[in-house]
Amino acid sequence: MSEEQNLQDLMRQGIEAAREGRKAEAKDFFQQVVDLDDKNEKAWMWLASVVETDEERRVCLSNALFINPNNERAQAAMAKLDARSQANKQDEEVIPGISRRQLLIFGGGGAGVIILLIVIFVVITSSRNAQNAEATRVIEANFATGTALIALAATDNFNATATLLALSSPTPTATATSSNPTLPPEISVVTPTPTPAPTGTALPYPSGMTGRLIGWSGRDITQTGYLPLVAYDFVNNGAAIPLGNAQGRNPDLSADGKRVAYTRYYSATTYDTGIEQMGIDGSGSTPLTTNVDVIKAEMPSYCHTQNQIVFVALPKDFQGDISATVFPYQVFVYNLDANQLFRLTNDKASYSYPAYSPDCSRIAVIRTEMGGLNAGSDVYIIDTASLAQTALTNDSAAYTESAPHWSPDGAQLTYSAFPKDNPGNSDIIVRRADPSSTPLVVVKDPADDVFSVFSPDGKYLAFSSNRGGYYDIYIMDLETSAVYQLTNTEEQDYPSAWGS
Repeated sequence: MSEEQNLQDLMRQGIEAAREGRKAEAKDFFQQVVDLDDKNEKAWMWLASVVETDEERRVCLSNALFINPNNERAQAAMAKLDARSQANKQDEEVIPGISRRQLLIFGGGGAGVIILLIVIFVVITSSRNAQNAEATRVIEANFATGTALIALAATDNFNATATLLALSSPTPTATATSSNPTLPPEISVVTPTPTPAPTGTALPYPSGMTGRLIGWSGRDITQTGYLPLVAYDFVNNGAAIPLGNAQGRNPDLSADGKRVAYTRYYSATTYDTGIEQMGIDGSGSTPLTTNVDVIKAEMPSYCHTQNQIVFVALPKDFQGDISATVFPYQVFVYNLDANQLFRLTNDKASYSYPAYSPDCSRIAVIRTEMGGLNAGSDVYIIDTASLAQTALTNDSAAYTESAPHWSPDGAQLTYSAFPKDNPGNSDIIVRRADPSSTPLVVVKDPADDVFSVFSPDGKYLAFSSNRGGYYDIYIMDLETSAVYQLTNTEEQDYPSAWGS
Protein backbone atom coordinates (compact mmCIF):
# COMPACT_ATOMS: atom_id res chain seq x y z
CA MET A 1 0.00 0.00 0.00
CA SER A 2 1.37 3.45 -0.96
CA GLU A 3 2.09 6.08 1.69
CA GLU A 4 -0.66 8.28 0.23
CA GLN A 5 -3.18 5.48 0.50
CA ASN A 6 -2.01 4.74 4.04
CA LEU A 7 -2.56 8.39 5.00
CA GLN A 8 -6.05 8.32 3.49
CA ASP A 9 -6.94 5.16 5.41
CA LEU A 10 -5.63 6.61 8.66
CA MET A 11 -7.61 9.81 8.10
CA ARG A 12 -10.77 7.88 7.25
CA GLN A 13 -10.48 5.70 10.35
CA GLY A 14 -9.69 8.72 12.51
CA ILE A 15 -12.69 10.69 11.24
CA GLU A 16 -14.95 7.67 11.70
CA ALA A 17 -13.71 7.20 15.27
CA ALA A 18 -14.12 10.90 16.06
CA ARG A 19 -17.70 10.99 14.76
CA GLU A 20 -18.59 7.94 16.85
CA GLY A 21 -17.17 9.42 20.05
CA ARG A 22 -14.03 7.26 20.25
CA LYS A 23 -11.72 10.20 20.90
CA ALA A 24 -8.69 8.22 22.12
CA GLU A 25 -8.66 6.06 18.98
CA ALA A 26 -9.25 9.08 16.76
CA LYS A 27 -6.36 10.90 18.41
CA ASP A 28 -4.05 7.95 17.71
CA PHE A 29 -5.04 7.85 14.03
CA PHE A 30 -4.58 11.60 13.50
CA GLN A 31 -1.29 11.53 15.40
CA GLN A 32 -0.03 8.87 13.00
CA VAL A 33 -1.03 11.07 10.07
CA VAL A 34 0.85 14.15 11.30
CA ASP A 35 3.85 11.99 12.21
CA LEU A 36 3.98 10.88 8.57
CA ASP A 37 2.95 14.24 7.09
CA ASP A 38 3.46 17.23 9.39
CA LYS A 39 2.11 19.57 6.68
CA ASN A 40 -1.34 17.94 6.71
CA GLU A 41 -3.53 20.88 7.67
CA LYS A 42 -6.74 18.84 7.85
CA ALA A 43 -5.15 16.25 10.18
CA TRP A 44 -4.00 19.01 12.57
CA MET A 45 -7.55 20.43 12.62
CA TRP A 46 -9.11 17.05 13.36
CA LEU A 47 -6.45 16.33 16.00
CA ALA A 48 -7.32 19.63 17.67
CA SER A 49 -10.90 18.43 18.00
CA VAL A 50 -10.06 15.21 19.88
CA VAL A 51 -7.17 16.13 22.18
CA GLU A 52 -7.99 16.60 25.85
CA THR A 53 -6.46 19.90 26.93
CA ASP A 54 -6.51 23.48 25.68
CA GLU A 55 -2.70 23.43 25.59
CA GLU A 56 -2.78 20.51 23.13
CA ARG A 57 -5.49 22.23 21.07
CA ARG A 58 -3.36 25.35 20.90
CA VAL A 59 -0.39 23.37 19.54
CA CYS A 60 -2.54 21.69 16.88
CA LEU A 61 -4.20 24.93 15.80
CA SER A 62 -0.86 26.72 15.71
CA ASN A 63 0.48 24.08 13.33
CA ALA A 64 -2.62 24.39 11.13
CA LEU A 65 -2.22 28.18 11.04
CA PHE A 66 1.49 27.86 10.25
CA ILE A 67 0.56 25.73 7.25
CA ASN A 68 -2.33 27.99 6.23
CA PRO A 69 -2.46 31.41 7.97
CA ASN A 70 -5.85 32.04 6.27
CA ASN A 71 -7.57 29.06 7.88
CA GLU A 72 -10.68 30.80 9.25
CA ARG A 73 -11.82 27.84 11.37
CA ALA A 74 -8.42 27.61 13.04
CA GLN A 75 -8.40 31.39 13.63
CA ALA A 76 -11.86 31.25 15.21
CA ALA A 77 -10.94 28.27 17.40
CA MET A 78 -7.71 29.94 18.51
CA ALA A 79 -9.61 33.12 19.37
CA LYS A 80 -12.01 31.05 21.46
CA LEU A 81 -9.09 29.47 23.31
CA ASP A 82 -7.56 32.90 23.97
CA ALA A 83 -10.88 34.22 25.28
CA ARG A 84 -11.37 31.20 27.49
CA SER A 85 -7.82 31.49 28.86
CA GLN A 86 -8.32 35.16 29.67
CA ALA A 87 -11.69 34.49 31.29
CA ASN A 88 -10.21 31.71 33.41
CA LYS A 89 -7.54 34.06 34.71
CA GLN A 90 -10.07 36.74 35.62
CA ASP A 91 -12.89 34.56 36.85
CA GLU A 92 -11.07 31.94 38.89
CA GLU A 93 -13.34 31.31 41.87
CA VAL A 94 -11.88 31.96 45.29
CA ILE A 95 -15.07 30.79 47.00
CA PRO A 96 -18.12 29.23 45.30
CA GLY A 97 -19.94 31.86 43.24
CA ILE A 98 -17.34 34.62 43.90
CA SER A 99 -14.49 35.14 41.43
CA ARG A 100 -11.06 36.53 42.18
CA ARG A 101 -11.97 39.59 40.12
CA GLN A 102 -15.08 40.22 42.24
CA LEU A 103 -13.04 39.78 45.43
CA LEU A 104 -10.49 42.33 44.25
CA ILE A 105 -13.24 44.81 43.44
CA PHE A 106 -14.87 44.55 46.85
CA GLY A 107 -11.77 43.76 48.96
CA GLY A 108 -10.13 46.10 51.50
CA GLY A 109 -11.41 47.59 54.76
CA GLY A 110 -14.41 46.86 56.92
CA ALA A 111 -16.79 48.28 54.34
CA GLY A 112 -15.33 45.90 51.81
CA VAL A 113 -16.03 42.92 54.08
CA ILE A 114 -19.63 44.06 54.59
CA ILE A 115 -20.15 44.53 50.88
CA LEU A 116 -18.59 41.14 50.21
CA LEU A 117 -21.00 39.47 52.64
CA ILE A 118 -23.90 41.20 50.92
CA VAL A 119 -22.63 40.03 47.53
CA ILE A 120 -22.33 36.44 48.78
CA PHE A 121 -25.88 36.58 50.12
CA VAL A 122 -27.20 37.99 46.85
CA VAL A 123 -25.35 35.38 44.80
CA ILE A 124 -26.64 32.49 46.90
CA THR A 125 -30.21 33.87 46.88
CA SER A 126 -30.10 34.52 43.15
CA SER A 127 -28.75 31.03 42.54
CA ARG A 128 -31.58 29.45 44.51
CA ASN A 129 -34.16 31.62 42.78
CA ALA A 130 -32.70 30.68 39.41
CA GLN A 131 -32.82 26.99 40.31
CA ASN A 132 -36.44 27.28 41.40
CA ALA A 133 -37.34 29.21 38.27
CA GLU A 134 -35.61 26.63 36.09
CA ALA A 135 -37.41 23.77 37.83
CA THR A 136 -40.73 25.56 37.29
CA ARG A 137 -39.87 26.18 33.64
CA VAL A 138 -39.00 22.50 33.08
CA ILE A 139 -42.26 21.35 34.66
CA GLU A 140 -44.27 23.80 32.57
CA ALA A 141 -42.38 22.86 29.41
CA ASN A 142 -42.90 19.15 30.01
CA PHE A 143 -46.61 19.72 30.62
CA ALA A 144 -46.93 21.84 27.48
CA THR A 145 -44.96 19.32 25.41
CA GLY A 146 -46.99 16.40 26.68
CA THR A 147 -50.23 18.24 25.96
CA ALA A 148 -49.11 19.13 22.46
CA LEU A 149 -48.02 15.58 21.67
CA ILE A 150 -51.27 14.11 22.96
CA ALA A 151 -53.21 16.58 20.81
CA LEU A 152 -51.01 15.72 17.83
CA ALA A 153 -51.56 12.00 18.31
CA ALA A 154 -55.32 12.55 18.55
CA THR A 155 -55.58 14.67 15.40
CA ASP A 156 -53.03 12.98 13.15
CA ASN A 157 -54.59 11.38 10.08
CA PHE A 158 -51.92 9.03 8.76
CA ASN A 159 -51.50 5.37 9.68
CA ALA A 160 -48.95 5.68 12.44
CA THR A 161 -50.97 5.49 15.64
CA ALA A 162 -48.66 3.11 17.50
CA THR A 163 -45.54 5.00 16.50
CA LEU A 164 -46.99 8.41 17.39
CA LEU A 165 -48.02 7.24 20.84
CA ALA A 166 -44.57 5.81 21.35
CA LEU A 167 -42.87 9.02 20.30
CA SER A 168 -44.93 11.08 22.74
CA SER A 169 -43.73 8.96 25.67
CA PRO A 170 -40.65 9.63 27.81
CA THR A 171 -37.48 7.78 26.89
CA PRO A 172 -37.25 4.74 29.19
CA THR A 173 -34.04 3.56 30.77
CA ALA A 174 -32.08 1.20 28.52
CA THR A 175 -32.21 -2.47 29.47
CA ALA A 176 -28.85 -4.22 29.29
CA THR A 177 -28.45 -7.95 28.86
CA SER A 178 -26.01 -8.16 31.73
CA SER A 179 -24.39 -5.89 34.29
CA ASN A 180 -20.96 -7.17 33.28
CA PRO A 181 -19.52 -7.21 29.78
CA THR A 182 -18.88 -10.59 28.23
CA LEU A 183 -15.15 -10.87 27.53
CA PRO A 184 -14.22 -11.88 25.00
CA PRO A 185 -17.56 -10.98 23.43
CA GLU A 186 -19.74 -12.99 21.12
CA ILE A 187 -17.20 -12.87 18.31
CA SER A 188 -15.30 -15.79 19.84
CA VAL A 189 -18.36 -17.99 20.36
CA VAL A 190 -18.35 -19.44 16.88
CA THR A 191 -15.27 -20.43 14.92
CA PRO A 192 -15.86 -18.98 11.45
CA THR A 193 -14.63 -20.25 8.14
CA PRO A 194 -11.92 -17.76 7.15
CA THR A 195 -12.55 -15.87 3.96
CA PRO A 196 -9.76 -15.80 1.37
CA ALA A 197 -6.74 -13.70 2.28
CA PRO A 198 -5.62 -10.91 -0.05
CA THR A 199 -3.73 -12.22 -3.04
CA GLY A 200 -3.56 -9.15 -5.26
CA THR A 201 -5.80 -10.90 -7.79
CA ALA A 202 -9.47 -10.00 -7.98
CA LEU A 203 -11.98 -12.64 -6.90
CA PRO A 204 -14.57 -13.87 -9.42
CA TYR A 205 -17.37 -11.49 -10.35
CA PRO A 206 -20.72 -12.42 -8.72
CA SER A 207 -23.14 -13.98 -11.20
CA GLY A 208 -26.89 -14.35 -10.78
CA MET A 209 -27.25 -11.23 -8.62
CA THR A 210 -30.44 -9.19 -8.99
CA GLY A 211 -31.60 -5.75 -7.95
CA ARG A 212 -29.66 -2.55 -7.41
CA LEU A 213 -26.99 -1.87 -4.80
CA ILE A 214 -26.73 1.72 -3.54
CA GLY A 215 -23.50 3.07 -2.08
CA TRP A 216 -20.89 5.81 -2.17
CA SER A 217 -17.68 5.60 -4.18
CA GLY A 218 -14.72 7.73 -5.22
CA ARG A 219 -11.33 9.03 -4.16
CA ASP A 220 -11.50 10.74 -0.80
CA ILE A 221 -9.39 13.73 -1.81
CA THR A 222 -10.96 15.95 0.86
CA GLN A 223 -10.43 13.25 3.50
CA THR A 224 -13.91 13.71 4.95
CA GLY A 225 -15.44 10.33 4.08
CA TYR A 226 -18.00 11.96 1.74
CA LEU A 227 -17.93 10.62 -1.82
CA PRO A 228 -20.13 10.60 -4.93
CA LEU A 229 -23.28 8.49 -4.56
CA VAL A 230 -23.62 5.57 -6.97
CA ALA A 231 -25.91 2.68 -7.89
CA TYR A 232 -24.46 -0.68 -8.92
CA ASP A 233 -26.80 -2.25 -11.47
CA PHE A 234 -26.38 -6.04 -11.58
CA VAL A 235 -28.23 -6.20 -14.88
CA ASN A 236 -25.45 -4.10 -16.37
CA ASN A 237 -22.53 -6.13 -14.95
CA GLY A 238 -22.49 -4.12 -11.73
CA ALA A 239 -21.51 -0.86 -13.42
CA ALA A 240 -21.36 2.12 -11.04
CA ILE A 241 -23.96 4.66 -12.15
CA PRO A 242 -23.52 8.15 -10.57
CA LEU A 243 -26.52 9.52 -8.68
CA GLY A 244 -26.45 13.28 -9.12
CA ASN A 245 -23.49 15.46 -8.25
CA ALA A 246 -23.73 15.53 -4.45
CA GLN A 247 -20.96 14.39 -2.14
CA GLY A 248 -22.59 12.14 0.47
CA ARG A 249 -22.49 8.91 2.45
CA ASN A 250 -24.77 6.34 4.10
CA PRO A 251 -27.49 6.46 1.41
CA ASP A 252 -30.70 4.46 1.89
CA LEU A 253 -33.32 3.32 -0.62
CA SER A 254 -37.05 3.89 -0.18
CA ALA A 255 -39.47 0.96 -0.13
CA ASP A 256 -40.59 1.59 -3.72
CA GLY A 257 -36.99 1.92 -4.90
CA LYS A 258 -37.64 5.37 -6.39
CA ARG A 259 -35.95 7.63 -3.82
CA VAL A 260 -32.59 7.84 -2.11
CA ALA A 261 -31.99 9.60 1.23
CA TYR A 262 -28.41 10.34 2.22
CA THR A 263 -26.12 12.41 4.44
CA ARG A 264 -24.88 15.54 2.68
CA TYR A 265 -21.75 17.41 3.78
CA TYR A 266 -21.94 21.15 3.12
CA SER A 267 -18.21 21.76 2.85
CA ALA A 268 -18.57 24.93 0.81
CA THR A 269 -20.79 26.75 3.32
CA THR A 270 -21.38 25.67 6.91
CA TYR A 271 -19.13 22.61 7.30
CA ASP A 272 -22.31 21.02 8.63
CA THR A 273 -24.23 17.91 7.65
CA GLY A 274 -27.85 17.46 6.68
CA ILE A 275 -30.13 14.91 5.07
CA GLU A 276 -31.20 15.20 1.46
CA GLN A 277 -33.43 13.12 -0.79
CA MET A 278 -33.35 12.62 -4.56
CA GLY A 279 -34.80 10.36 -7.21
CA ILE A 280 -33.09 7.09 -8.03
CA ASP A 281 -32.06 8.68 -11.32
CA GLY A 282 -30.19 11.41 -9.42
CA SER A 283 -32.77 14.12 -10.10
CA GLY A 284 -34.64 16.46 -7.77
CA SER A 285 -32.19 16.62 -4.87
CA THR A 286 -34.09 18.20 -1.94
CA PRO A 287 -32.92 19.01 1.62
CA LEU A 288 -35.11 17.32 4.24
CA THR A 289 -33.73 18.72 7.49
CA THR A 290 -32.96 22.35 6.62
CA ASN A 291 -36.15 23.71 8.19
CA VAL A 292 -36.40 21.13 10.97
CA ASP A 293 -35.39 21.87 14.56
CA VAL A 294 -32.18 19.84 14.40
CA ILE A 295 -28.58 20.40 13.36
CA LYS A 296 -25.88 18.05 12.08
CA ALA A 297 -28.41 15.46 10.88
CA GLU A 298 -26.84 12.23 9.60
CA MET A 299 -27.42 8.59 8.64
CA PRO A 300 -31.03 8.37 7.39
CA SER A 301 -32.99 5.12 7.18
CA TYR A 302 -36.39 4.82 5.47
CA CYS A 303 -39.38 3.22 7.11
CA HIS A 304 -40.92 0.81 4.57
CA THR A 305 -44.47 0.97 5.95
CA GLN A 306 -44.83 4.75 6.36
CA ASN A 307 -43.31 7.70 4.56
CA GLN A 308 -40.80 8.67 7.22
CA ILE A 309 -37.10 8.40 8.05
CA VAL A 310 -35.13 7.83 11.22
CA PHE A 311 -31.79 9.58 11.65
CA VAL A 312 -29.40 10.98 14.26
CA ALA A 313 -28.84 14.68 14.94
CA LEU A 314 -28.48 17.32 17.62
CA PRO A 315 -31.42 19.44 18.78
CA LYS A 316 -31.31 22.98 17.43
CA ASP A 317 -30.88 24.38 20.95
CA PHE A 318 -27.73 22.32 21.54
CA GLN A 319 -25.54 24.20 24.03
CA GLY A 320 -22.20 22.43 23.43
CA ASP A 321 -19.23 23.45 21.31
CA ILE A 322 -20.60 23.34 17.78
CA SER A 323 -17.08 23.31 16.29
CA ALA A 324 -16.25 19.97 17.90
CA THR A 325 -16.50 16.59 16.16
CA VAL A 326 -17.76 14.43 19.03
CA PHE A 327 -21.40 15.02 19.95
CA PRO A 328 -24.19 13.34 21.96
CA TYR A 329 -26.21 12.55 18.82
CA GLN A 330 -29.83 11.60 19.53
CA VAL A 331 -32.37 9.60 17.48
CA PHE A 332 -35.14 11.45 15.62
CA VAL A 333 -37.98 10.43 13.30
CA TYR A 334 -39.31 12.74 10.60
CA ASN A 335 -42.62 12.08 8.86
CA LEU A 336 -42.29 13.28 5.26
CA ASP A 337 -46.03 13.47 4.62
CA ALA A 338 -46.99 15.50 7.68
CA ASN A 339 -43.64 17.36 8.07
CA GLN A 340 -43.56 16.33 11.73
CA LEU A 341 -40.45 15.69 13.80
CA PHE A 342 -40.28 13.35 16.80
CA ARG A 343 -37.42 12.78 19.20
CA LEU A 344 -36.95 9.17 20.33
CA THR A 345 -34.01 9.48 22.75
CA ASN A 346 -32.98 12.07 25.29
CA ASP A 347 -29.93 11.07 27.28
CA LYS A 348 -26.16 11.53 27.48
CA ALA A 349 -25.27 8.66 25.15
CA SER A 350 -24.35 9.23 21.51
CA TYR A 351 -26.26 7.28 18.86
CA SER A 352 -25.27 6.39 15.30
CA TYR A 353 -26.36 4.26 12.33
CA PRO A 354 -30.08 3.90 13.13
CA ALA A 355 -31.84 1.35 10.90
CA TYR A 356 -35.57 0.60 10.68
CA SER A 357 -36.64 -3.04 10.73
CA PRO A 358 -38.72 -4.04 7.65
CA ASP A 359 -42.00 -3.57 9.55
CA CYS A 360 -40.74 -0.40 11.32
CA SER A 361 -41.57 -1.85 14.74
CA ARG A 362 -37.91 -1.71 15.82
CA ILE A 363 -34.84 0.40 15.22
CA ALA A 364 -31.35 -1.06 15.44
CA VAL A 365 -28.79 1.54 16.47
CA ILE A 366 -25.27 1.90 17.82
CA ARG A 367 -25.37 3.38 21.31
CA THR A 368 -22.06 4.83 22.56
CA GLU A 369 -21.55 5.59 26.23
CA MET A 370 -19.11 8.49 26.13
CA GLY A 371 -17.69 8.10 29.63
CA GLY A 372 -17.82 6.19 32.88
CA LEU A 373 -17.32 2.52 33.63
CA ASN A 374 -19.44 1.38 30.67
CA ALA A 375 -17.81 3.63 28.07
CA GLY A 376 -17.92 2.05 24.62
CA SER A 377 -20.23 1.17 21.73
CA ASP A 378 -22.84 -1.58 21.51
CA VAL A 379 -25.76 -2.56 19.30
CA TYR A 380 -29.15 -1.67 20.80
CA ILE A 381 -32.70 -2.24 19.59
CA ILE A 382 -35.34 0.43 20.21
CA ASP A 383 -38.97 -0.70 20.26
CA THR A 384 -40.94 2.03 18.45
CA ALA A 385 -44.15 1.25 20.36
CA SER A 386 -42.65 1.72 23.83
CA LEU A 387 -39.22 3.27 23.14
CA ALA A 388 -37.73 0.57 25.39
CA GLN A 389 -34.08 -0.14 24.59
CA THR A 390 -32.58 -3.63 24.63
CA ALA A 391 -28.84 -4.25 24.40
CA LEU A 392 -28.01 -6.79 21.70
CA THR A 393 -24.29 -6.70 22.59
CA ASN A 394 -22.73 -5.82 25.93
CA ASP A 395 -18.97 -5.77 25.42
CA SER A 396 -18.61 -1.99 25.99
CA ALA A 397 -15.14 -0.83 24.91
CA ALA A 398 -13.72 -4.33 24.31
CA TYR A 399 -15.27 -4.37 20.83
CA THR A 400 -16.72 -1.52 18.79
CA GLU A 401 -19.76 -2.35 16.65
CA SER A 402 -20.90 -0.32 13.65
CA ALA A 403 -23.55 0.07 10.93
CA PRO A 404 -26.26 -2.55 11.70
CA HIS A 405 -28.61 -3.64 8.89
CA TRP A 406 -31.69 -5.88 9.02
CA SER A 407 -32.38 -9.00 7.00
CA PRO A 408 -35.43 -8.75 4.68
CA ASP A 409 -37.58 -10.83 7.07
CA GLY A 410 -36.54 -8.79 10.13
CA ALA A 411 -35.25 -11.87 11.92
CA GLN A 412 -31.52 -11.13 11.71
CA LEU A 413 -29.03 -8.28 11.89
CA THR A 414 -25.62 -7.85 10.34
CA TYR A 415 -23.00 -5.40 11.54
CA SER A 416 -19.22 -5.00 11.76
CA ALA A 417 -17.06 -5.04 14.89
CA PHE A 418 -13.39 -4.61 15.74
CA PRO A 419 -11.44 -5.34 18.94
CA LYS A 420 -10.10 -2.53 21.10
CA ASP A 421 -6.48 -3.41 20.34
CA ASN A 422 -6.95 -3.61 16.55
CA PRO A 423 -9.28 -0.85 15.31
CA GLY A 424 -8.33 -1.37 11.67
CA ASN A 425 -9.57 -4.96 11.60
CA SER A 426 -13.38 -5.08 11.60
CA ASP A 427 -15.13 -8.38 10.90
CA ILE A 428 -18.70 -8.99 9.72
CA ILE A 429 -21.26 -10.47 12.12
CA VAL A 430 -24.68 -12.02 11.45
CA ARG A 431 -27.05 -12.93 14.31
CA ARG A 432 -30.71 -13.16 15.23
CA ALA A 433 -32.16 -9.91 16.51
CA ASP A 434 -32.44 -10.97 20.15
CA PRO A 435 -29.84 -10.89 22.97
CA SER A 436 -29.96 -14.67 23.55
CA SER A 437 -28.85 -15.45 19.99
CA THR A 438 -25.44 -16.76 18.99
CA PRO A 439 -23.47 -14.36 16.77
CA LEU A 440 -21.76 -15.79 13.69
CA VAL A 441 -18.61 -14.21 12.31
CA VAL A 442 -19.26 -14.73 8.62
CA VAL A 443 -16.35 -12.62 7.33
CA LYS A 444 -13.07 -12.77 9.23
CA ASP A 445 -9.61 -11.98 7.89
CA PRO A 446 -6.71 -9.56 8.48
CA ALA A 447 -8.41 -6.88 6.36
CA ASP A 448 -10.92 -4.26 7.47
CA ASP A 449 -14.43 -5.48 6.54
CA VAL A 450 -17.24 -2.95 7.00
CA PHE A 451 -20.74 -1.79 5.94
CA SER A 452 -22.45 -5.14 5.43
CA VAL A 453 -25.97 -5.26 3.93
CA PHE A 454 -28.33 -8.12 3.04
CA SER A 455 -29.59 -8.79 -0.48
CA PRO A 456 -33.39 -8.46 -1.00
CA ASP A 457 -33.80 -12.26 -0.86
CA GLY A 458 -31.54 -12.60 2.20
CA LYS A 459 -29.23 -15.07 0.46
CA TYR A 460 -26.24 -12.77 0.02
CA LEU A 461 -24.29 -10.20 1.96
CA ALA A 462 -22.54 -7.22 0.35
CA PHE A 463 -19.70 -5.56 2.30
CA SER A 464 -16.63 -3.40 1.78
CA SER A 465 -13.09 -4.61 2.42
CA ASN A 466 -9.59 -3.21 1.92
CA ARG A 467 -8.03 -6.66 1.49
CA GLY A 468 -6.85 -5.68 -1.99
CA GLY A 469 -5.31 -2.36 -0.90
CA TYR A 470 -8.42 -0.25 -1.52
CA TYR A 471 -11.96 -0.50 -0.17
CA ASP A 472 -13.82 -2.58 -2.76
CA ILE A 473 -17.25 -4.21 -2.58
CA TYR A 474 -17.43 -7.96 -2.07
CA ILE A 475 -20.44 -10.26 -1.99
CA MET A 476 -20.75 -13.42 0.10
CA ASP A 477 -23.10 -16.31 -0.59
CA LEU A 478 -24.42 -17.00 2.92
CA GLU A 479 -25.25 -20.61 2.09
CA THR A 480 -21.85 -21.62 0.67
CA SER A 481 -19.63 -18.87 2.22
CA ALA A 482 -18.21 -18.24 -1.26
CA VAL A 483 -16.95 -14.66 -1.67
CA TYR A 484 -17.13 -12.72 -4.94
CA GLN A 485 -15.81 -9.30 -5.89
CA LEU A 486 -18.05 -6.61 -7.36
CA THR A 487 -15.55 -3.73 -7.71
CA ASN A 488 -11.80 -3.66 -8.31
CA THR A 489 -10.58 -0.08 -8.70
CA GLU A 490 -8.53 2.50 -6.83
CA GLU A 491 -11.76 4.17 -5.74
CA GLN A 492 -13.09 3.70 -2.22
CA ASP A 493 -16.35 1.74 -2.62
CA TYR A 494 -18.92 1.24 0.16
CA PRO A 495 -22.37 -0.41 -0.03
CA SER A 496 -25.30 0.90 1.97
CA ALA A 497 -28.65 -0.44 0.70
CA TRP A 498 -29.70 -3.26 -1.62
CA GLY A 499 -33.06 -2.93 -3.37
CA SER A 500 -34.95 -5.31 -5.60
